[in-house]
Amino acid sequence: MKTALSKIFNNSFLLIVLAVLVKIPLLFTKNIQEDSFITWRVARNFLNYGVIGFNGDERISASTTHLYVFITAFFQLIFGEGFIYPLLIFSGIFFAIGSWWLAKILFPTDVANRGIFVLLLNITPPALTASFLGMEYGILFFLYTGLIYFGLFKNKKWAYFIFPILLLWTRVDTVIFLGIFFLGDLYLRRKINLIYIYGGIIGVVTVVGFNYVYFGEIVNHTITAKKIAYKNLIQNNSIENLLYQWAYYGGLIKYYGIFTFLIFIVFLGFLGYAAFRIIKNTKVGTLTIKVVLILILVFALAKITIFSFFRAYFDWYYWLPRAFLFVVIIYFFLNINTWKKKSVLAVLSFLLIGSYFFQMIQSYTIGYMEERQRMTIAADINKDEVGLKQSILLEPAGIIPFYTKLYTYDEVGLVNERINDEMLKDEQYWWSNSVQKFKPNYMLTIAKKPGDSNSLYQIKSENLARFDSDYQLVKTYPIAKIHDNAPQLLKWIYQLRPIGKDYFLYKKRTVNSQN
Repeated sequence: MKTALSKIFNNSFLLIVLAVLVKIPLLFTKNIQEDSFITWRVARNFLNYGVIGFNGDERISASTTHLYVFITAFFQLIFGEGFIYPLLIFSGIFFAIGSWWLAKILFPTDVANRGIFVLLLNITPPALTASFLGMEYGILFFLYTGLIYFGLFKNKKWAYFIFPILLLWTRVDTVIFLGIFFLGDLYLRRKINLIYIYGGIIGVVTVVGFNYVYFGEIVNHTITAKKIAYKNLIQNNSIENLLYQWAYYGGLIKYYGIFTFLIFIVFLGFLGYAAFRIIKNTKVGTLTIKVVLILILVFALAKITIFSFFRAYFDWYYWLPRAFLFVVIIYFFLNINTWKKKSVLAVLSFLLIGSYFFQMIQSYTIGYMEERQRMTIAADINKDEVGLKQSILLEPAGIIPFYTKLYTYDEVGLVNERINDEMLKDEQYWWSNSVQKFKPNYMLTIAKKPGDSNSLYQIKSENLARFDSDYQLVKTYPIAKIHDNAPQLLKWIYQLRPIGKDYFLYKKRTVNSQN
């Protein structure tokens, strides 16, 4: 066993392959992040219509990432409808390569620790989700670590120019990392890196310029849409709630409350201790290594804090910051903490392997639900042989629009800004106004039916009869039925932490649709 691992650790190709293979079981959970399907449909729209949009020839920046749209379009061009798994594996490979670059920085001569670091990092929950849940974060991790490795570590001038541009074309919010990285580079070199500044300026100018010229907007439409749609989403804006949210997204425990907050504070205290030990240790680690570790630690905490306090309610924003926190922890136990090193390493490995299986089970609970609800809804709609000539109003705009190819109005307005126009006109009755104005062929409501008390789908009493004459409820998808029919393991989990809500599928009555 030791001989086999030694051969793998000494061969970068084999180590990267192994780091990908340990994550492959996640694919069988069928858990793919819903918003991935938005980007994938934008990419398909680009191939089919030559337009970056969601609905035919309508231009809209429905995806938060331009570079990933183009990469996805390439995979769809090569693999057709079977592009998903090749794309996910590609993302997993890129994350593994990024972890290898970090390992070469942190363990320049220690081959054993380098190999252990790569394997342990790749089985952490944020590494699993960033790699194989369909979002752009495997590629983004590759770009982050590429800038660190070829820039700070290798001092390649081209890296300071190319990577900032690619990062900004992947996500505009990478400006947070670029700013912190600039300070780290300035500290190490004691001079301003003009090439890096030029790369950042060109990245910002080209992305903003492209958005303005092509879409007629400076920032991606998704940012504007969320600002409008989520304005009144959370009523509790207290400091207490914000701190709970900060701990919820910064850690791995998915529960709002004082317990999660206290656990996160203890974890941050340990992180502070680890960072102090890393900085003070004069026998291990060069100045560059220490700067890299502090840089990624500051970035991770800054990203978590900024996004949580600005109410970014999406878990995938925090995947890479959490992964970078694990980088610091793993390095500390491998290279700094020498007290009963073998025992500590065994405990650390056991905990990370446990979290690996925990993430697999969590993904299975989500994948099982998605397969039997939204995928089933898409299949039921497709029995009508639908396409872009028919329309749907729903939330979210991922799986169902991707597989049905229906013209889509989503309840946040991410893929169709006409919904945002209705929200601005009437905050209370925008949904029913949209139904009357756009007359979608299909509608999905979540948790409640239109007109129910305390429902998002509010209808004026005088318009309720009109709605009932125009639309019929064709099928209900109760989440309780999915939970009850689940395998015993999932049934226990659903009882402890219920996920999902009921869906109600409405269809426009045939008689009215012909008028």
